[in-house]
Amino acid sequence: MRRIHSGRPARLRVAACSGALLLAVGGVALTQTAATAASAHSAAVKGVTVRVEGPGSTLLPATTVTLKSGSVTNDGKAADSCSALSALGALQDATKGDWSGTWSKSYSSYFITGIRGVNYPASASYYWAFWINNAPAAKGACSIDPKPGASVLFFPQYDGKSKEISSTPSVLGVSGPASVLLGKPFTLSVSRYANATGKRSAADGALVSGGGKSATTGANGEATLAIAKAGEVTIDVSAANSIRTEATVCVHAPGATCTAAK
Repeated sequence: MRRIHSGRPARLRVAACSGALLLAVGGVALTQTAATAASAHSAAVKGVTVRVEGPGSTLLPATTVTLKSGSVTNDGKAADSCSALSALGALQDATKGDWSGTWSKSYSSYFITGIRGVNYPASASYYWAFWINNAPAAKGACSIDPKPGASVLFFPQYDGKSKEISSTPSVLGVSGPASVLLGKPFTLSVSRYANATGKRSAADGALVSGGGKSATTGANGEATLAIAKAGEVTIDVSAANSIRTEATVCVHAPGATCTAAK
């Protein structure tokens, strides 16, 4: 698995605002000051989706934000800031600032230590991993500026110290229709993305559930549901040794308008 400087001098972990973040790629952290980012990018970036998975549940469901020029700081010091157009800026907007981090002067970046009350200090066995567009980030959250439509994911990543954990979790993804007819079968496709590389494969044996119904994916990664409950329904997707995911589908009767579909 690739990862980056995290905050522990003896290990490479992930910097949230540096040049290689959580669960990201291993390498030397690169930095980007807020001033540099602001001069290079001035337009708003629309449609960036942020999701945060905790150790046992979703801390932040998929939340879409519009990034605008500015800076992000977590310790109240103007000098300790990075671009609001960065992935960290997206986290700031999506969580309304509900994250914590330690500023590294040498790396000019934040190392994320907590999101929505779940904290992993430098002494912990886990750190906050960062993926973008279903792949491990090659740089830190401060050094990557998401493009319109990008997806950003944060989740706890084990740092490999204990022999009790032999593998790292894959990340799940799901695709399917935005709206379906009430009581009519529809198909969802579940993908598994390798932790180290982001390589995609069909997720066999994943549990898909929502609206009081559930199904298990086959070898092709597909599962079929028929939901007898109108309205927006959250589809939860989970599998062994995997980071869960979810999707929202609007279930409606024939001829009805599905205005809430996402």
